Amino acid sequence: MDDGIQTSTLTDVGIDEKLIKVMEDSIEKGKYPNIHSVLIFRNNKLVYEKYWAGLDQNRRTNSKGLTPHHRDSLHDIRSISKSITSAAIMIAFQQGKIASLNQKIFDFFPEFLKYAEGEKKEITIKHLLTMTSGLHWLESYNDSLKIKDVSYALDFILGQPLVDTPGLHFNYNSASTQLLAQILEESTGQDIEQFTHQYLFEPLGIIDFDWTNEKNGIICAWAGLRMRSRDLMKFGIFYLDKGKWNNNNILSSNLIDESIRTHIFSEEPYGYGYQFWTLADSINGHLVKTIEASGNGGQKIEINQSKKLILVITAGNYDVYDLKNTPYDIYLDFVYPAIMN
Repeated sequence: MDDGIQTSTLTDVGIDEKLIKVMEDSIEKGKYPNIHSVLIFRNNKLVYEKYWAGLDQNRRTNSKGLTPHHRDSLHDIRSISKSITSAAIMIAFQQGKIASLNQKIFDFFPEFLKYAEGEKKEITIKHLLTMTSGLHWLESYNDSLKIKDVSYALDFILGQPLVDTPGLHFNYNSASTQLLAQILEESTGQDIEQFTHQYLFEPLGIIDFDWTNEKNGIICAWAGLRMRSRDLMKFGIFYLDKGKWNNNNILSSNLIDESIRTHIFSEEPYGYGYQFWTLADSINGHLVKTIEASGNGGQKIEINQSKKLILVITAGNYDVYDLKNTPYDIYLDFVYPAIMN
């Protein structure tokens, strides 16, 4: 396809074709259930691309059912949207529209200064990026962000009690991402959809995407984006190539490195950067460090810098947390070992 992604074969980039065939057979036999796409990129080439029909959900339409998937299909990426939002914040920071990542978040929400008491007023953009705000949050609260209006959502989030010192401990919460999107809009005059279209997707040659709006009109920055698998690959390449796409500098290498390094440990040895996971696992006695963008249901972008490898997976296992073999296991069981062999 004329989309800027070069292609080659598995063997040409040193990947064991037989092991990838075992992976494919295992997916088709259901050992790794309800996988919708797998794409492998190595040494600047897309070398594997496969799509399967499967049970799926569309957050935009609330539809469910057996769905065909192909290279032009938009797929729910759920919390990979968080990593996209992080990229937008970093681009706005590079543009000078956000003065500092250490800027206090209440600077952007003066109408809610009544909540800026004690240590709470010290919460910064960086604390949101690393999910260390210290605000009380349960992911079940996300339903509260889907009703009424933006002002209500902000009031609900910022009105949560502070239960930890900002910056001290990790607590995964989608509210942080939604606040980042609202800070982006306050700083740039563009909402998350407009800004990513102009400054991220258009430079990457991504023309087909869909941000889901909640019923109240809020753009769901934490889980609402639908994209093609090949475009998820482009996003991964953008980080692997230190902020470049086809020799076009979109984001500085320093800001890329800052985004994907470990800022806080979620549960050692796993850490968290700026809305990216930083993973460390052992495969056949080898320490494997991976940058991951991840979404509910099995949406994955795995970036291995040392091996110049990207793996993209989409799947339909939404809210299923007890899978014996997960999409991440495809990376551990087949894709990385296929390089080692």
